[in-house]
Amino acid sequence: MFRLSDLKQELRKLGKSQRPRAERQTATGLAACYGLDPTFTPAAIKDISSTGIYLRTEKRLPTGELITLLLQELGEPENSAELHISVQARIARQGEDGLGLSFVLPTGMHPELWAFFMRNIVTLKDQSQVAELFRTLRTVFFLCRLCQAEAEQAIRLVLGELPEDRAATLVKIALGAENLLAAEPHAENMRAHPKLVANILSDGSWVPDEVVVQLWTGLLATSCSVEAPDDSNQILADLLDHLTPVQAKIFVHACERALGSAPGPEQSHPGPVILSPREMIDLTGIHDHFRNATDLAYLFNLGLVQKVFDFTSYHDVESFDITPASLGLELYKRCHGCREKLEPPLVEEAVAHLANFLPSPIPTDHERQTGASPSSITS
Repeated sequence: MFRLSDLKQELRKLGKSQRPRAERQTATGLAACYGLDPTFTPAAIKDISSTGIYLRTEKRLPTGELITLLLQELGEPENSAELHISVQARIARQGEDGLGLSFVLPTGMHPELWAFFMRNIVTLKDQSQVAELFRTLRTVFFLCRLCQAEAEQAIRLVLGELPEDRAATLVKIALGAENLLAAEPHAENMRAHPKLVANILSDGSWVPDEVVVQLWTGLLATSCSVEAPDDSNQILADLLDHLTPVQAKIFVHACERALGSAPGPEQSHPGPVILSPREMIDLTGIHDHFRNATDLAYLFNLGLVQKVFDFTSYHDVESFDITPASLGLELYKRCHGCREKLEPPLVEEAVAHLANFLPSPIPTDHERQTGASPSSITS
């Protein structure tokens, strides 16, 4: 039976010297297609090991040619993206009834970890466990694509450094970001800063709330670029890390109302967004006006909304002004497809607001010697 602890044990063994010969298995539970995108040919699997696969097929390809191999569980519909994996393979030999292929693993993927996944995917009978393995392996492949040789920190979060519930949320964020990037014209060439990826996945995994998960998913996707990766979105991740599910609902609703529809550069001067007490209750699900006002004040202190609620008034609450601030709108846009870097004044504003919530950064030795101020806030 597959358990998360098995992955943890496998991680501890990575890099050790013992490497037994790859054991071939008859992969009766797997279906395969091979070729070059977008043309793939289905083929039956004769046998499979951690190093290669033999496909029964009449088609012949030149020995040494690099192709794409799609593997998925038998019986799963072809559009079940999360339940199939794509791996590069090289034509190793021509057989009488098919082709022998050797796997070409992505940079950052440890061969022994791949062997562990293959062994369990082929031998496990429980479909839910196999599906979990497919989703986990697909996540690992995605992280290898983004971070390449520096993917280890993020991979370890997926495979054992987090409790199972947080790991499940992490996988949801990663696969959601992969689906968003699939629509990009140069998705396969997009990279991201390894430390930023690990931070987004680690911080985003704490809250499984759907609204919050979607914000983290969008931020991860817009942190990817075909240009040299940087960690400029870290300040936005630090802001997002402070939102509770209720505050996220208020924040998202405020930005959606202010922008009118999808965010765009032409919508830079939104009007006020005012909610009645009834509308606020319907939005948050909380009937306590003081509690709703407290969440609104928290968003104000983060710099995400323009006005703080007036707690000094003894009058009945007549309305809630949730108009988003410029910083809030920019955070929202970067969680919904915008890849422009935050302007320096807004970065400084974010740092100032976060200083109310985070301890002061510890100065480096150089900063101590020169008397310079600590350069940034770290989460």
